[in-house]
Amino acid sequence: MDGVRSVKFPLNDDTWEKIHTAFNDAELHLITGILGGEGVECRVRSRRVPQLPFSHGALGAAEIYVPKAKAPTAQRILMIYRNRSSVGEV
Repeated sequence: MDGVRSVKFPLNDDTWEKIHTAFNDAELHLITGILGGEGVECRVRSRRVPQLPFSHGALGAAEIYVPKAKAPTAQRILMIYRNRSSVGEV
């Protein structure tokens, strides 16, 4: 997760909403970069086990959170990106 800021925040913090779970660093950097480029602040909660040199499924998952007020915007941004990348526009 080099370059992506992972912060600790309370699980019961209802001002943030999880919008995506990334299962590898490339996906994490791509999504946080897209959202950041559109001005949407992100927080990452990593489930990576630093002692393991690999990640597998939920062991290496990183949850991406945005402020609740920005969640609909963030979901639209990701939907647009996914639609464009599925037809080869990106």
